[in-house]
Amino acid sequence: MKVGDILSFFSKVSRIGNTSITVSVEVYAERFSSQRQYLKVTQANLTYVAIDDEGKPRPIPKK
Repeated sequence: MKVGDILSFFSKVSRIGNTSITVSVEVYAERFSSQRQYLKVTQANLTYVAIDDEGKPRPIPKK
């Protein structure tokens, strides 16, 4: 990424477990000097764990 880039973040839930949710994220940069051209600059899988008041994992409610 460079100063002046326009960043676009795209995310989706990729997994829902008993106590955690994993979200996949991709980030693309549109260069100021070459607009309408996108370059994937990073990606990540983020896992969030639901915890109770004592800091222990708790089940995620199913809908």
